Amino acid sequence: MQPVLRRGRSVLDRQVLPADEFEGRLERLLESATAAGLDGVVIFGNAHMPENVLYFANYMPTTFIGTIVARPGHPPTLIAGKGGARDHPYIKTISSIPDVRFYADLGEGIRTIVGEWGQQHMPRLGVVGLDVALPHEVHDSVTAAIPADCRVSFDAEATAMRRPKSARELLVMRDATSVAAQAAAAAITAYESGVSRREALAAADFTARSNDAEDCRVITGSSDGIVALSEVVEETAAPFSLLVAVEKLGYWGVATATSGGPAGDDEALSQVVAALRPGVRASDVLPAADHGFLVSAIGTGLSEFPDWATAPDAALAAGDVISVVHWRAGAATVLSSQTLVLDDTGARNL
Repeated sequence: MQPVLRRGRSVLDRQVLPADEFEGRLERLLESATAAGLDGVVIFGNAHMPENVLYFANYMPTTFIGTIVARPGHPPTLIAGKGGARDHPYIKTISSIPDVRFYADLGEGIRTIVGEWGQQHMPRLGVVGLDVALPHEVHDSVTAAIPADCRVSFDAEATAMRRPKSARELLVMRDATSVAAQAAAAAITAYESGVSRREALAAADFTARSNDAEDCRVITGSSDGIVALSEVVEETAAPFSLLVAVEKLGYWGVATATSGGPAGDDEALSQVVAALRPGVRASDVLPAADHGFLVSAIGTGLSEFPDWATAPDAALAAGDVISVVHWRAGAATVLSSQTLVLDDTGARNL
């Protein structure tokens, strides 16, 4: 699914997302930890699951792990890098946390930082991403450093914090969605000019990255189903349609397009959108099992909680930003999509 250039750049735009945006998030998480009787938090992320370290520090891990260690009253620390400190000057330009370190043994690094807090023994810490972001040997090192009676899962609290989006976040997400729409339109223009499907999808990727996208994912319909750029087979049996997902400044946007215009009316999509409001679940909104809808929250992750594909009983909440993609399985055609913000009355366009 990945192009050769998976992710071209990372930046911290301090005008759009100033440091106080990230500092405020971490402060609120620490307040929740204190209320739960915890002394601090440790947040883990990796290149495939960067959402939490992106959200709290604007750091995108590359080939290693990103870890935030924080407690109230002390400056937070970001453990990051590929080895040693050779890439720390770059990381400090994008991270909202100025104290950037590297430890070959992550567990020992956490012990060292906690020791600097004046703690003789390991305090009680809320951990985020511990069971999903770490390879086995690193996980073993961390759990040896933070014994079971000193660590409490704080994943649900971090997820709940990420669900409602600030005005700054919505601004970035509108921009990412606009870039995705431009990229999808570029693919259709290229295809209708006579180029191959693969070249048209490459045009989408090029357009996204030319508009400062940090990552771009492109899929299209074919007679074999929905496929990625590397799997495209030239054919005429299926209409040319595509979905483009773009990440910009750490946030995702999604757009769809079809050669010749929409592959059908949007009545089904409109009915689903009209039914979206706080408190509803998949069974309240979606038709039969083969409904052809992908409904999930979107933000620093392309698919976030609630994702009705994996958690159909999860209820929507005011403040959620929801991506709805409609596709026709039988014809392998991406029909349309909308990104919506939920408030107490229902859903409105992002």
